[in-house]
Parts: sequence; C-alpha cells; structure tokens
Amino acid sequence: MLPADHPLAPLSRRLKRFVKKQILVSEYNPQTSIFFLTSAIIVEEKKRQIESGSWIVHPFSVFRIYYEMWMTFVFLANLIFIPIDAAYGFLLESNQIIDFVLGSFCLFDIFMNFLTGYCLPSHEVEMNPRKIAKHYVFGVYFICDLLSSLPIDIFTDYKAVDDNVSLLKIVRLGTLLKYMGRSFHFYKIKSFYILLVTAILLIVHYMNCLFFYLPLFVMRFTHTSEGRDDFILRRVGSLVPNTTLGYRWYVVNWYHSTSFLLSVELKYGFSWPPVTYLSIILFYIFGKVFMAGVTVMLLERYRLYKGVETKFYSMMSQVNAFMEIHKFPRKLQAKVHQYYKYKYKKKYFNESRVDRNISEKLRREIRYHQLRTLVKNVTIFEAIPQEFLENLFVHLKKEIYLPQDVIISAGVAGDCMFFIYSGTVAVFSPSGKEICHLTDGDYFGEITLILPNRKTTASIIALEICEVYRLDRKPFRKCLEKQENLYNKIQEVAKRRLNESHQIDRIQILVTPGSPNL
Repeated sequence: MLPADHPLAPLSRRLKRFVKKQILVSEYNPQTSIFFLTSAIIVEEKKRQIESGSWIVHPFSVFRIYYEMWMTFVFLANLIFIPIDAAYGFLLESNQIIDFVLGSFCLFDIFMNFLTGYCLPSHEVEMNPRKIAKHYVFGVYFICDLLSSLPIDIFTDYKAVDDNVSLLKIVRLGTLLKYMGRSFHFYKIKSFYILLVTAILLIVHYMNCLFFYLPLFVMRFTHTSEGRDDFILRRVGSLVPNTTLGYRWYVVNWYHSTSFLLSVELKYGFSWPPVTYLSIILFYIFGKVFMAGVTVMLLERYRLYKGVETKFYSMMSQVNAFMEIHKFPRKLQAKVHQYYKYKYKKKYFNESRVDRNISEKLRREIRYHQLRTLVKNVTIFEAIPQEFLENLFVHLKKEIYLPQDVIISAGVAGDCMFFIYSGTVAVFSPSGKEICHLTDGDYFGEITLILPNRKTTASIIALEICEVYRLDRKPFRKCLEKQENLYNKIQEVAKRRLNESHQIDRIQILVTPGSPNL
C-alpha cells in the first residue's frame, strides 16, 4: 500500500520506505490474526497507519517481532546478572562493562516504548504519540525501567543505591515470559513448560540472591562500617574480590532458596541478623503459594490434555454398567469393548457437536480430508472433481464391523453399497464358496443399486475390524446422475461381477484372489 519507488530513487528514500514497511501492521506477525478478526480489518488498520504519516511502530509489525525476540535475551540477561551483581558483586571481579551494555539496551527500550503503539480493551490500537507517552509514564513499568537502567552509581558514587534500584527489573519478568511466548509462537514451538521452568528458575535465582543480600543491606543501617566488614569477614570469608568464594556461596544459597520454594525444612543454624528469619518466613509462605499455583496449573494442563481419555473411560463405565444390568454374555461384552476401543481410540469426542458449530462448506472440506484415503485408493474416484466428491462424501455413513460380522447376506434385497476405508472382508458365493478378499479402497453392494430388481449375489463377512462407509440408494442416484462417467464405470464393474458370480456357482471353482468378484 506504500507508493512504489522509482528504480533510480536515492538510497535514503529507498531506506526510508523499507523502514516504513517494517513498522506497519503485518500479517507476518502471528499476533495480528489473533487481535484482528478479518483481513479486511488488517487492511483498514494498515491504511489508517499510512495515511496518518506517523512513524510510530505498530505493536503487530514485522519490526516488533524481531525486536521482542532481541529484548527477550536482554531482559533474561538483566534478570540473571542484576541480582548476582547486587548480592555477590563485592566478591566478583569488576563487571562494569556488562552493567553498562545491559543498561544501554534497557535505556533504548524505554525510548522504543515511547514510539510503539499499545492495544486498547476495545480491540483497537492506540497510535497517538501523546497518549502512548501518557500510558507508559503513568503505567507500572516506566519508573522501574528508568531507575533500574540508569547508572546511578556514576552520579552518586555509591554502588549500594544502584544495586537496590537495579533489582526493580524483576517487574519485567512478566514481559520476559510474554516475549518468550510470542517468539516461540512465531516459530510454532509449544512453550508452556519452557516458560514455566524459566519462571521457576528465575524466581529461585532471585530468592538465592535476596537471601544473601538482605542481611548485608540491613546491616548498612544497623551496624557501623567496621562492624559490617567484620561480620562479612567472619561469615563470608573475604572483603575483596574472590570469584571462587562467590560461586561457592551462590551454589550454597541455591540449595537454601530451592528448599524455601519447596517449603522443605532446613536443619540449619543461621547466625545472620533477625531479618534473615523474617525473609525465610516470607520465602516459605511464597513457596507454598507458588507451588500450589504451579500444581493447579499442571493439573489443569493434564486435565485438558487427558480430558478426552477421562471422558472415554467414564463412558465405558456406563457401558459396563448397562451390560451388567442386562447380563450380557462375556463374548458379547468383549465385542462391545472391542467396538468402542476401535471407534474412539480411547479418546471420547462428540462428533455431532463439532459438526453443528461449523459452516456447511467447512464441513464438506473436513469430510473430504477425513476420507482422503478413499480418494487415493478407490480407482473409480480418479479424475473426479473434488467438489463432486465433497458432495458425495456428505452422504456417506460410517459403520464399524467386528471380525466375523456379516455385512451383506446373499439373496436379500439391497438398498446400499459400501466403500472399505480400512480392513479386509471375504466374499462368498450363495453356495458358500469363498471367492476373494476385498481390502482398503475396494467397494461392494453396487449390483443392487445399478441393476434393477436384483438381490445381493454374494455374502460379505468381515475378517478383521473393518471401517466402511455406506452410501444409500437415494443419495447414490442423486449424486451420480450428474457424473455419467462414474456411473458407467460402476455399472460396468457391477455387470462383470454379476457374470463372474454366476459362473462360479455353475462350475463350483474359485477364481483367482486378485480379481474383483462379487
């Protein structure tokens, strides 16, 4: 929708057009189709953005996809580095470069937040710069973002202040998980368990650092500098950078913080200030609540994943109760169990309810997809238009037969034909001679529909569990009257099979198994 550039346009103009294209709303962003219901709305949104002449970045643009991916790594690095620097920084080597680089990226993110639109509850996107600025400044994140990103120690010459305010970056944990989820969604990766594990590890990491940091922080106000240094020397073991000692305390406190999160009792005598015990109590309470929430989430996830299986076994318990009340013999009970297990594959679903909630066109397409094996295996369907097959498949009715079930008996009036979706059936002549086997893609019963006043000429018995689709006489006539070529093919096969069946009865010999007799 942008005006085309002349091939000889200057580089600056082409670059400007490229940048403009990247910040427009785009269907390439997966969030676009979730937020906007139709492509027409997306086109109108893009038109509105172009006509405004604004350089505000749309939250569903191509640029925003990759920017959020990049900020995922930046936020993750901050949430890992900042607590370590605040708690164990005096034991580690100088890391001002890392602090400066991460702070610079976060300051740039603040700038980008003033240039990016946001979503309204009314399913609209606000692109007005003033309203964007007001929404961000008076929101939850601005003050925390600003204080945790500025190098305050440079202005105050007091690193403790910088460490304290940097910990405010924890408020971006939710943003990190949201960006991670969108990135995984873009690459079609299931992210629930990855996000859950990431959140748990980061929470334990913060608890680890806070457990070590809080006593030292409180002692800045309750002890003299000499008393605090003496305590650190006796308790920690060093006042100067000692990377090995810092890693040792970090690992030990991982054990403590994990125990707090799991609310496991620690046989440990603390010689820390009273605030340590208060933090432990709070960590225990948080751990209980957090793990209860995680448990509920996992159980709900399991219920959704296993819900169809649970419904299947609930249905089977009702079937068992029905058979028990009516005293079904064991053989019949086994057949009923076999039928239900094959039909539902241990996953219960209400197919009629699904059909009711979709359009007729979509229902036909789904039906065609379900029966694509028939399209592939049934030779008479070759070169038949998909539209006709969709109309035909709507009238097919699925039936399941167990081994030794009689599908058709010889010498009775027939009013339908069958297509074999899966399984094997045996064909017997009226005199009981086995003629052949039919398998996936074959069909039978067409003689009574094609030739008038004809009864079935053979018996069809299932040799294994068979899934077949039945086509009744009325829809057969209705559908095939528009496809003369298909009707002629079926008629030709029906006459040939009738002739071969009569010959077999006369000479009482079997034909070769490969021939399609009926």
